[in-house]
Amino acid sequence: MTNITIGMEAIYEVMKQSIEAEMTNDGILSDVNTFHPIYLEESHIDEPFIWMYQHETRAGRQADISHTMDLVTPFQFNCAVYERELEDAQTSTLNLATRVIRTISKNWQTVQNTVIPNTRLIRNVALETFYPLGTVDVNNKSERLPVVGVVMNVNHIIDWRLCCKKGE
Repeated sequence: MTNITIGMEAIYEVMKQSIEAEMTNDGILSDVNTFHPIYLEESHIDEPFIWMYQHETRAGRQADISHTMDLVTPFQFNCAVYERELEDAQTSTLNLATRVIRTISKNWQTVQNTVIPNTRLIRNVALETFYPLGTVDVNNKSERLPVVGVVMNVNHIIDWRLCCKKGE
């Protein structure tokens, strides 16, 4: 376990690095051209893309700040793939979203061990929702791009006793 500051920073890094680990030539996400881990990124996006953003953290069980607290932080991954035919684009986008789930499931434990060695911060990562979000316009074209969202809940533990120690 760790304190709130290290813990909140670490879970973001774990989720981000879990995706980046598979964006290699032989990785699960080798075809992804753009990965944005920032909520309000406004730069140009080349598809296939994954857009990650963190939702609000909430107490997973009754809050008790005297010892440890179980927290849940949802991370949303919006995915899109362009294809000439809208139905093909929908199929490809659904496939990309399922590969995001596989990627997180495959990598979060290994990445956690490199981000915060010898510390078990994350208890587990679980799928919350998998849903089509609709479509977005393709720049300078009359076409639309389907977008599918995946929300993964990161269950993590904070030790409040570590938050009060000097230097932490």
